[in-house]
Amino acid sequence: MTTQDHTLPTAAAPPSPTPAGVGGGGRPARHHPLAPVRARIAYWWNNTPAPGWRAVRSRADSLPRSVPVLSSLTGQDGPSIGYAGLPVGRTNILQLLEHQRTQLGWATVRRTDSTLRWGDLAAGDWPDTDLVVVGAEERVLRHLPEQGSVTAPFRLHLVVDVPPSQEELARLISKRERWQFRRDQREHQWVLEEDSSPEALTFFYDRMHGPTMRNRHGDRSRTEPLDVARYAVLRRGTLFFLSQAGTRVAGVLCHWSKDRRTLTTRLLGVLDGLDEHYRTGAFKALYHHLLRWACEQRVARVDLFGTEAYISKGIFQWKRRLGAHPEWPANHFATKRVRIYPRRDTPAVRDFLVANPLVRTDARGGLTPVYYTDDDRPPRLDLSARCPGLAEPEVVHLDTVLQPVALHEPSRGGRR
Repeated sequence: MTTQDHTLPTAAAPPSPTPAGVGGGGRPARHHPLAPVRARIAYWWNNTPAPGWRAVRSRADSLPRSVPVLSSLTGQDGPSIGYAGLPVGRTNILQLLEHQRTQLGWATVRRTDSTLRWGDLAAGDWPDTDLVVVGAEERVLRHLPEQGSVTAPFRLHLVVDVPPSQEELARLISKRERWQFRRDQREHQWVLEEDSSPEALTFFYDRMHGPTMRNRHGDRSRTEPLDVARYAVLRRGTLFFLSQAGTRVAGVLCHWSKDRRTLTTRLLGVLDGLDEHYRTGAFKALYHHLLRWACEQRVARVDLFGTEAYISKGIFQWKRRLGAHPEWPANHFATKRVRIYPRRDTPAVRDFLVANPLVRTDARGGLTPVYYTDDDRPPRLDLSARCPGLAEPEVVHLDTVLQPVALHEPSRGGRR
């Protein structure tokens, strides 16, 4: 096993730079003759829904026998988290868990890199952390123990089945969300515009998407390079802007499915990334106007794109209120899973699990919201998982989950 230690001055700095330069950094040469081909291949590799090529990607991601491990530690008594598996999980999964942990008052202060083999994990040689999270292809996880763990989708997409009328669409959206949109729309008189010109894309990427990613997500941001947006997404997509008094204040780049029945939101942003466009409701209004447009154009489905399977994540809660329901992704993430193993029974571990309900999956691909609780910690049912077509929530007592854990604390160490 190899180990490398990293001390972090601030929380949630990524282990490596994001693959795409946000807002202009790291773009390919503008006129490189191979740029369109490279962009389309990169997008296809990550997003193709073709079953045959998806299987190729799945097998490629199952080949490595070594397992990169990143252990994330706090300076207080917060739960340490170890992530092992697919490198993409360092940004998709671990950064989210660190953010959720920070919300509970435990900042990330240090990360430690190491390497194991899948056989080591199968034999019980685990990272020395309170929680271990493994991200891998489903076929790989079959060789690991399941006792005391919970398995979740690596990614979920939140999709709105667009009804045939505006009245039915309005009924899909929560009452409070409808009221807020109508109030804000009366005040700001927003208008939706469609403009797929190259100049519009450059403006959107440089003045909206890039600044928004930097301002909202900082070092945790991840997105597509401009060449991918131009030559792969927009090539089979379209670009919308929300305008106020002639000024474009928000935008969304979308991609059509091959049969043009599904419109997927890919990149979004507000003008100069300014918080005022969130305060005025412009960012949310963009979604409302897009759904209304889809209804008028008889678009069957609007895919509001992907998220991790945590009910506590803000994007899950927000898109759920628009009438979206979770679905398996159409790309390679459909066969990837995340498995969470509590390794110690401590108050901090219990606090973290209760605060972050998730969507569990089973061998058949069924999806069930799971809320943890114990005698001292009520389930976070205020974080609603109510979605069209989603199973009823299951409330799980932590004593049943943590019973098989080899305790590192005194007996009943998880009690307050």
